[in-house]
Amino acid sequence: MRSQTAAALIPPIAVVVAVVVVFAYLIEPVRRLEAATASLLLHLLGVAPEAVQLRANASLAVYPHGHAAFLAVVTPSCSSLSSLLAVMGLTIFTPRRRQRRRIAALACALVCITAGNVVRIAASVMVGLLAGASSLVLFHDWVGSMFAFAYTLGGYLLMLALLLHTRQTSGRGEAGIHVA
Repeated sequence: MRSQTAAALIPPIAVVVAVVVVFAYLIEPVRRLEAATASLLLHLLGVAPEAVQLRANASLAVYPHGHAAFLAVVTPSCSSLSSLLAVMGLTIFTPRRRQRRRIAALACALVCITAGNVVRIAASVMVGLLAGASSLVLFHDWVGSMFAFAYTLGGYLLMLALLLHTRQTSGRGEAGIHVA
């Protein structure tokens, strides 16, 4: 392997290793936070506190009318942490711009992804409240997967749009990209 090729592989390999380490370290607190936030969102939307209760280990006890009670667990694969870390890792390979703009664009993407996942979890639990545990699983597996793809891609594209956006200057002859 040529030294240039080896040098080019170092950043992506380092990103993958860092993502795995950070994921292992942060997955439990992130899962608990997402479960708590989804529970809070449901309560803010009018779901009775006795219908959805936060439990230990990133889970929600769900007591639907007319259906058996069940426990909805935010598993590591249900967490947005993998999407968050993927977008953070991809940030390293985006065009270099001012650091403050880069941090702001990344922050906007991370908020988009986190909010999208909390809405996905809350929507899944709401379906479970209305139609039972099997409906929650069906919704989570089909609609939730599309949702996860959409909020991850949307967050990344938002970050790129914010990073690549420049104002067109009038009369100075400077080139720029104008995003309407």
